[in-house]
Amino acid sequence: MQKALYHILIPILMLMSMTISTKMNAQIYGFHKAWSVGGGIGSTKFYGDLSDNTNSFINNTPFSKFFYQDRKFGGIFFLEKAISPYFGVRGMLFGGTIKSTQESTKQYFEGNYFDYSLSLTLDFSNMIFGRDNSRYMRIYGFAGVGMSESRSLKYDLVTGNIIATNGYDEPKHDGGARRPMTEIVYPMGLGVSLFAAEDFNLNIEGHLHMVSTNKLDATPIEGTNFEFVGFLTIVAVYNFNISGFGGRGGHRSFEGRSNDPALREFNKRKRVVMRTKYNRKAFKKRRRFKHQRR
Repeated sequence: MQKALYHILIPILMLMSMTISTKMNAQIYGFHKAWSVGGGIGSTKFYGDLSDNTNSFINNTPFSKFFYQDRKFGGIFFLEKAISPYFGVRGMLFGGTIKSTQESTKQYFEGNYFDYSLSLTLDFSNMIFGRDNSRYMRIYGFAGVGMSESRSLKYDLVTGNIIATNGYDEPKHDGGARRPMTEIVYPMGLGVSLFAAEDFNLNIEGHLHMVSTNKLDATPIEGTNFEFVGFLTIVAVYNFNISGFGGRGGHRSFEGRSNDPALREFNKRKRVVMRTKYNRKAFKKRRRFKHQRR
């Protein structure tokens, strides 16, 4: 699974670098425009050594029983800034509980996981189909880097006794709390935003947080460099501008054009009236010109 993820991650990073280089001449939003804040809850899933599903792609689809086993709860909070119609940056907090069971060895583990990260976001809808601020659904992705903290306990499945721990290091000073394991994490994900042209969106996201350790499940195995925390979530998002808290879509777009149907109709009538007035003035000028020639 790790090799497959490398093959996925490398093209994503190449696509991001190509996108940035080709879109740098696109409109850049000011600092006060195009902000988003969001939060959501969902289910976590661990991918690592202590598992019976062999971490194969087929065993991790909704058509496999392993997809639904050992799911726990988690949550995210993020602040995002669109830099252009095509990309932006996201600061994200993610945390939850994780669990995995290995029936073949009669062992399982449970843990607490938390990370904070900074990611680059890409708007695939604008990249593929062109810019459209009135679009009510968009597809996007993100990838970045951050730091993680975790604590894990491994149990005997039969007796329930603790047989291994991780992330309970000795405190830095007497009386202090035990230190969690701290490692670098590479979060990535895909999402679909519904009601994307409005101030409030409802997003569906799938995450994969790649942690640079083989101890997340308290089962270190040689040759394993990464373990993963998956996350499926529904996120409520509010889009705003800092000055006056104008919406991302909802009757005011980033380019200053309106997305409100009523205002669009008003502007259309206004253009017709202005065109009529202009035609009348032009007709009068032509009549005066003909009269003078006579």
